[in-house]
Amino acid sequence: MANIVSLGGGMAATKLCKVKIIQLAITIIDQQGVACLTMRGLAQKLGVKAASLYNHVENKAALLDMIQGYLYNHMAQLKNTKDWDKHLIELGHATRQGLLMHPNMLAVFVSRPTVTEASLAQAEQTLGILLQAGFKHHQVLMIFRNFNVFILGHVLAEVGPTVGLEQKENLADSFMRDEHPYPLLDKANRYKNNTNFDYGFKVGLESLVAGLGLLLKENGKEKKNVK
Repeated sequence: MANIVSLGGGMAATKLCKVKIIQLAITIIDQQGVACLTMRGLAQKLGVKAASLYNHVENKAALLDMIQGYLYNHMAQLKNTKDWDKHLIELGHATRQGLLMHPNMLAVFVSRPTVTEASLAQAEQTLGILLQAGFKHHQVLMIFRNFNVFILGHVLAEVGPTVGLEQKENLADSFMRDEHPYPLLDKANRYKNNTNFDYGFKVGLESLVAGLGLLLKENGKEKKNVK
């Protein structure tokens, strides 16, 4: 979805609509970062006056909400809605891929909760699948939150510095250049798997799901004890 709309020329001859506004805003963010997205600059790229843009979007905060909703709506459709473990793994990979398509949007997703109709509907569906599987009401939201924190954190580490997010030098890398008393860290840092983020994400996601399976077993034991 990168470069959805060309930044060259305006759109005065084309009827202004929210989809075109969102698509051009995403292109600006992809190419220049969130900080470079301004209502005045966006209006100029659209070939309209700022006042015309404000007839469609209240302010930049509202525009970012619209962008988050748009991107969430264009995530890959999930096929597995019955098996909780397969559902979480599929959702995890789809969410990661969606974030990787627009790394400069990470600053927005980190700093602003994604509260859109699509995201709330997805949360409702996932919570229902977890409850149906045997997880408890007081557990499911915690599971969903931790699941999303893992995905977002992994993608942040994966893409490295993005426009809008400062990142300090990796401490392990800086140690490797000098003599240090950390031989285990030195040896571990030399393996290629450290930079194989596809593999790392797969291992992390499956480990998280496996751990939840143990929690589900504990819930089953409690049920038997109650009976």
